Amino acid sequence: MQSQISETIIKSSMVGKTVVSYLAAALLFGMSPLGQAHAGTPNDMKKQADDWQFIVGAAGGYFADYEGSDDYDFTPLPLIGVSWRDTVSIGSVDGPPGLKVKFLKIKGPRPKDRLVLSTSLGYFGGRDQDDNDALQGLGDLDGGVTIRLSADYQIQDFGAGLSVGRDLSGDREGTTVNMGLKYSFALGSPKTQLTLGASTTWADDSYMESIFGISTAQAASSTLGYAAFNSEAGFKDVGLDVSVRHFWSQNVMVMGKLGYKQLLSDAADSPIVDDQGNAAQFSALIGVIYVW
Repeated sequence: MQSQISETIIKSSMVGKTVVSYLAAALLFGMSPLGQAHAGTPNDMKKQADDWQFIVGAAGGYFADYEGSDDYDFTPLPLIGVSWRDTVSIGSVDGPPGLKVKFLKIKGPRPKDRLVLSTSLGYFGGRDQDDNDALQGLGDLDGGVTIRLSADYQIQDFGAGLSVGRDLSGDREGTTVNMGLKYSFALGSPKTQLTLGASTTWADDSYMESIFGISTAQAASSTLGYAAFNSEAGFKDVGLDVSVRHFWSQNVMVMGKLGYKQLLSDAADSPIVDDQGNAAQFSALIGVIYVW
């Protein structure tokens, strides 16, 4: 995992808010410090003599109230995680809060080249109709657990990722497919690295209808008088992001990230987006972690 902290932090921040699902493609470009210590950073971000690695940190992010909202809030984000042999990780830094296992790691002919296959169980937060006036009368969506299978392929400074996620519980009960590309390079010094990313997400009928659809009952109870809207499966978004991380020392890393996502098709046409929100979604965050 050549770069995995800021996207991961974004996903962690979404717990308890609709934006838990806001960047499902994050794992494709994650910047998790659990993987970062093995990614060719200064002294490999402190090479470990034992099998265990521990991370604590904090970040702050600026995110939309719900997926498709044009209202934004600042959210503080505590981070904590434990990794064993860069294979098993638990915590809130390597994706949503949960467990991740890398079950296949194949190294390529060059130091950075490798293929990683993994599976994870993570929590996604729900959506409260009191989160925003645009959601009043639509009812709450309970969060739940998602299982995800991921494949990440690194060729030197270029990376590609594909993941499939399926909700095991909660009101969303959806399936998503996330795809992305990234390119990382040093900014003057190996201690400072820039990552450029692009991603897209496909979602099934259940996901789209739960997040963007308006049922007849919801239309009747909505305070803003929405018309019923059927949201069907399809590509729901495309996104671009830029991340900067600086290794302050062998144990400390600071980072920042700016992200842009454009909602597509029925996601963009939903009344909670087209009428009351905005299909153009932005995000920003800054944070620091300590690894030992």
